[in-house]
Amino acid sequence: PPTRAALWRHAGLRRDAQGLRELTSDPHLLARLIAAAALAREESRGAHQRLDFPATDPDLDSCHMAVDGNGAVRAERWD
Repeated sequence: PPTRAALWRHAGLRRDAQGLRELTSDPHLLARLIAAAALAREESRGAHQRLDFPATDPDLDSCHMAVDGNGAVRAERWD
């Protein structure tokens, strides 16, 4: 399926802002939400490598990205 391939190509283990921006126009809402959250997380973490942000941001430790109903993305702490 096209969305699955686009997610792997643009939001897989190796990603960058250009590919993630392309994914924001995918017809599937979940793909667009993943892209928005990944764009907001300007770091590499675990196996997910941002080619344009290779370092890990310690300020984002124990955080997940949340997208509200207006599409605004924010980091929220798990604790």
